[in-house]
Amino acid sequence: MSKETILKNLQHNIAMENFKDINRRQNKAKKILQNTLTVTLCTLSLTGIVFAKDISTKIYDNFFLMGKGIDIATNEGYIENTNMDYELSNTSIENIETGQKIADVDTKIKVDEFVMDDFNLSMTFNVELSEQVRNIIKTEEIREINFPDLIISDENNIVLFCTSGNQYDEFSKENNLEYEWEEALNNGKVIGSGVNIVPIVREGNQVKIVYNIYTGGNSSYPKSKKLKVKMNQIKISKKERSSGNEEITLTGDWDFEIDVPEKMYNRTTEIYTQKNTTNDDYKVTTAALYDTGMKISLEVQSEKPLERPTSQEWEFYRTLDEGDEIKTSAICQYISIKEEQTEEYKKWKEQHRRLTNISVYLTNANGEKFEETQSASENGAANIDENGVLKYEAMFDLTKYNQTDSITIHIDYNGAQEEIVLGKEGVE
Repeated sequence: MSKETILKNLQHNIAMENFKDINRRQNKAKKILQNTLTVTLCTLSLTGIVFAKDISTKIYDNFFLMGKGIDIATNEGYIENTNMDYELSNTSIENIETGQKIADVDTKIKVDEFVMDDFNLSMTFNVELSEQVRNIIKTEEIREINFPDLIISDENNIVLFCTSGNQYDEFSKENNLEYEWEEALNNGKVIGSGVNIVPIVREGNQVKIVYNIYTGGNSSYPKSKKLKVKMNQIKISKKERSSGNEEITLTGDWDFEIDVPEKMYNRTTEIYTQKNTTNDDYKVTTAALYDTGMKISLEVQSEKPLERPTSQEWEFYRTLDEGDEIKTSAICQYISIKEEQTEEYKKWKEQHRRLTNISVYLTNANGEKFEETQSASENGAANIDENGVLKYEAMFDLTKYNQTDSITIHIDYNGAQEEIVLGKEGVE
């Protein structure tokens, strides 16, 4: 079938006016997104967590909302209480809704406690608000609060968290660094991170929020000895709003350092190796134990997957130049929906679901059970390659504080139960 025929068929089957309407809506949505705070490799998600004044008997249970492994580690002392003084900044207030501006206001910020390991950096920020702010929004009315230009780096100027490439480039210029954003990402000068923001206390003139920052992909945090925290804005709202659209903006200059304790910068990893398995098609490729969790990577030899079906329309669409008037997301969506209705696609989809249907948990020698960590970061990825090898990776709530010399991995793969026994490296 020629390209001309395919194009004619597409134009016949799709109402171009619908495309225009869809494109207008998509362009409007895109413009809205561009006007809000966008994050490169840092997915900013504001959660609607209920504020809590009282912490349970185990003081850090569910405190950081980053999984039971973090809770276990913090309750065992893997946390740093900074005992720092407030960082004071002379601040201006702008009420976005009314246009009112107030100058010469004192706003204080400090970090109460934090946890840092290879994959997590959770900080409790304590913000002391002035009476002028509380005249606009009462503390107990605050629904959302965040720091849109927060940047956290270490003593080697490695950026652990920032919100945009432009922000990093400015940081690089200020510190006379030689790397720009893209190069910094590739050489580890910037750690690709996401964040989950949890408000936990709002009382009197204080608001406390937890910034749960976590790595993405194969990135890991360095063994930093100092954390440098810098921000110029605090955004506050008593309504649920998209970041960048809050009611009040506080503008100031907060810039301070925190010492990282030795237990964190000298943190170690304990390696386990596969000792035996109930099925030789199951192999452990990573078994690493940290203070706050255990990372497991598995490979399972399965059946070869079907090749994902593709239509002539798709092949035609891919040949179009970027900017072609018909290479739109609406056309793309139409072709996708049409493809997903074919029997070939349904057959491929069902096999893919079956080949990646795996669930895993761990037990230690004491019989304690440990599930996949439930936190803001992605976990429990399972993918099948073209050779039929299932690759699975997840973090579990088993920590150094629950470890035993042997650990058993329990696997349910499409209803078949298998086990792999791990042993601590160097221990027979």
